[in-house]
Amino acid sequence: MPIWATASQSKRRYPLHTPPTMLPLPAATHPTSGAKAMAQRNGRWHANRKSQTATRLAPAARRPAGNAKKCASTSTVTFRHNFATHLAEKGRWLMAALTFTDLALKTATQLEWLETNGLGGYACGTVSGIRTRRYHGLLVAALRPPIGRTLLFAAADEQASDGKNTFPLTAHLFRDGTMTAWTPLESFSLDWCPQWRYRLPCALIVKRLFMPYLRNAVALRYFVCASSPITLRIRLFVAWRDHHWTMRPVVPFSIVPTENGFAISANGQALCYFAHNGDLFLPDGNWWHNFWLPIEAERGLDDTESLFCVGTIVKGWEGNDGHLDIVASVEPSDIAEVAEWEAEKRRRWRMVGDDDELTKVLRRAAEAFIALRSSSGTRTVIAGYPWFTDWGRDALIALTGLTLVTGRFEVAREILLTFARHLSDGLVPNFFPESGDPPAYNTVDATLWFVLALYRYLRYTRDFATLRAHFWRPLREIVDWHLRGTRDGIGTDPKDGLLRWQAQGEALTWMDAKVNGVPVTPRMGKPVEVNALWCNALLILAHLAAELGDGLMERTAKSWAKKARQNFEPTFWNPSAGCLFDAIPPDGTPDPSVRCNQLLALALPFPLLSSEKAKAVLRCVEAKLLTPCGLRTLSPDDPRYCGRYLGPPEVRDAAYHQGTVWAWWFGAYADAVAQVEGDEAVRQKVRPLLEAFLRRHLREGCVGQVAEIFDGDPPHEPRGCFAQAWSVAEVLRAWRERVRRKLPPPLWRDEGL
Repeated sequence: MPIWATASQSKRRYPLHTPPTMLPLPAATHPTSGAKAMAQRNGRWHANRKSQTATRLAPAARRPAGNAKKCASTSTVTFRHNFATHLAEKGRWLMAALTFTDLALKTATQLEWLETNGLGGYACGTVSGIRTRRYHGLLVAALRPPIGRTLLFAAADEQASDGKNTFPLTAHLFRDGTMTAWTPLESFSLDWCPQWRYRLPCALIVKRLFMPYLRNAVALRYFVCASSPITLRIRLFVAWRDHHWTMRPVVPFSIVPTENGFAISANGQALCYFAHNGDLFLPDGNWWHNFWLPIEAERGLDDTESLFCVGTIVKGWEGNDGHLDIVASVEPSDIAEVAEWEAEKRRRWRMVGDDDELTKVLRRAAEAFIALRSSSGTRTVIAGYPWFTDWGRDALIALTGLTLVTGRFEVAREILLTFARHLSDGLVPNFFPESGDPPAYNTVDATLWFVLALYRYLRYTRDFATLRAHFWRPLREIVDWHLRGTRDGIGTDPKDGLLRWQAQGEALTWMDAKVNGVPVTPRMGKPVEVNALWCNALLILAHLAAELGDGLMERTAKSWAKKARQNFEPTFWNPSAGCLFDAIPPDGTPDPSVRCNQLLALALPFPLLSSEKAKAVLRCVEAKLLTPCGLRTLSPDDPRYCGRYLGPPEVRDAAYHQGTVWAWWFGAYADAVAQVEGDEAVRQKVRPLLEAFLRRHLREGCVGQVAEIFDGDPPHEPRGCFAQAWSVAEVLRAWRERVRRKLPPPLWRDEGL
């Protein structure tokens, strides 16, 4: 799917409101690479992280200025054992925690975290607290779930003070080359929720953040274990914008007191409510300008925005234990009602279950993509965070890993029924627009993925009653429309039984990127993976018709399946390359591009190639396309190959399927190895590959998630969405079904798998 086309914002400069805490950094010109600029800044800030001095230049009107000394050794602080042990161990027994210690600023800014609420809303950011993307925020609410995602609570500037020294717990970047100070973390961990741990000379502070399930809200809790008086000051920044845009100081915000805290309103409309148990709230009401978003600079998009400072919540402790709670929500909420920490922890524990470590982490990741659609009251799949909504193809490819492997059969049925209800001219939707417009049906393969997803649902559940009652009529319509022809020239070639499509200027396969409206990989005609899916769909339909006693459909599907299956290998075999052609265009000239698409001819339930040719295809894929992070979309031998996914949107879109690595193809690769070489090959080849990938990648990028794509060239940096549904789902499916061998038996004897 193409990257979101984000409208360009005005480049007008606004006066810089000098933040109260600054560390001067070298002035920088507009960077060509946000990552490079970040590295340069980090490298020049301090030579030794452990001995750095965190200086706070506090405004005289707010608090007396003070210089923080080097952080004293933690051995000088005596904590009460029970509370400190509770903070250290709480949650370890719940899930497989991913923990990081001794994080330098550069690493803490490269690592990201994600929280979701089951509505399509989310919170995300960097571990350091520096906002590097326009999507970073503590509350991005889905106002029309799962769409209408709006940034409300943008950031919290956190600092602790012992009366002499001030310790900044988060940092910010500004466009003029300055950055606020930052106190290094003792650790960051992702267990049932993100957790930051700071050890100061006078206190241990642990921050946790979570989004209540099915609530457009976020709860923050700061645990404090202090050996002497300490004060927390949390400065709040808000916005009111679509999460794809950047903020400008044009909204007339006002701060309105409420029973439990205060609300942020504009033009008389309450936008966001805050509740807290602090000692006092100090209103501000000023705009801060020129927050710099380096990843947006790297992506060639508007990289500067302004945020509205609501004010500061203050709470102090006289050398004792306690906590500060802050809740932000779209609706008025009592702080105790929303901050149901134990209930949410138990819910997530049940969702993850008792399994091996990697499965636990992936099951937790999978939960993020299941969301409720408010208009229908049914569940859907968010294709990726932070910028995708629900896409048909993505949802159907991801359905097995997200719902069936995790035992959420009811959710799987609900999602499949939603697509069946939206069937039009024998096609399921490819995209549900965020604007709320009617679904788009611009896809040649999503409907075939629907058939495969339904087959897998039946394999896991044996729910033939639901098949007969709700799915059989849509399946008959799908076959009928595909045989006689439907939209965009999609239909069966009567000569060979293969499926073709023809719509000039469109890109209807999963390789759908366009540059200036022109498809990068049009693949018009007969794509190889589409016909592998088509042959399997016909064979699945023939078997299901026999199960249900539908003789006419059984004969029709069998006849066309036989014809398509007989012609598949002769049509797509490329003898000179020892693999399959990628597509047969309308003019009949085969496309010899070596791509991952051919792998589906080996990976689906019904095999389509002879044993010899299947082994040849697998060897070719492993030699030219397989990487430690997934499969390349084009062989490096091809002159069109792009090994890096960087630059402005048009450059990235041109590279999207021209060599870029996609992790979701791990699922098909594991199936192909099992199909062609057997379970022992899975143990020797697939298991070490997946295990190495997961143990490395789950601790980079967005912690505990799997990215959308990776560079084709080593070291295969993660790119695109930092959390992608089909990446998580197919890696989880490959791990559970193939490596762990938790695959239900086939429905029929003649299946290859």
